[in-house]
Amino acid sequence: METGSELGAVRAVFEELGGHEVLLRQPGADADPLVGHLQRTNIQLAAIPVFVRKGLADATVNDLLDAARVSRRTFYKYFANKMDVLEGIYRTSVLLLLARFREQENGAASVDAWLRGMVDCFFDYHLAVGPIIRLMQEEALRADSPLAVHRQHAHQEMVRLLDERLASHGLNRDPLVPRTLIWAMEAASLDLLGRQAAREEIEHAKRVLGELVCASLGPRST
Repeated sequence: METGSELGAVRAVFEELGGHEVLLRQPGADADPLVGHLQRTNIQLAAIPVFVRKGLADATVNDLLDAARVSRRTFYKYFANKMDVLEGIYRTSVLLLLARFREQENGAASVDAWLRGMVDCFFDYHLAVGPIIRLMQEEALRADSPLAVHRQHAHQEMVRLLDERLASHGLNRDPLVPRTLIWAMEAASLDLLGRQAAREEIEHAKRVLGELVCASLGPRST
């Protein structure tokens, strides 16, 4: 049974990442932001600890109803099933991460600093959101999952952002290079989250992958 503090922590992270604004912009959002937006958000936030605790296979719509304290009628007004809820959460997480990457462009003093900042952002975001990211990543790796298309979109957008920034500095790279680096970061994140790795190991992974990204994409790689 999830505790109030557990759900409160999820809400705090989500708010800090700007999740409510992203949810409001999702397809299917209610025209009345005071009702539809809050209902959809409430259901998705309440579902996160349920999915983490029970797993996707064992979590039921009834579990989500109980957690969100909404009627079945209200639930089905916004979502078709539990996978629809998870897809909405994952879509939001992708949009939030991409927004963070775009923010990195403004403050970085050099290409290498920007690339390291993106790596740090990737891992820090995954750690902040926690086990739900691992569950969603594993689901998104399945080709027949509705989450797979959002994972592909995230990778395409990350590659596009890298290409645009690097091209502005006269650096042109084979698109397969950043894709491979993204796959490496994704695999490392899954491994670290799955083992509940210590902070020291995570920081070490960030440094190593930061060096790898800079060596592969930065000015030094020319």
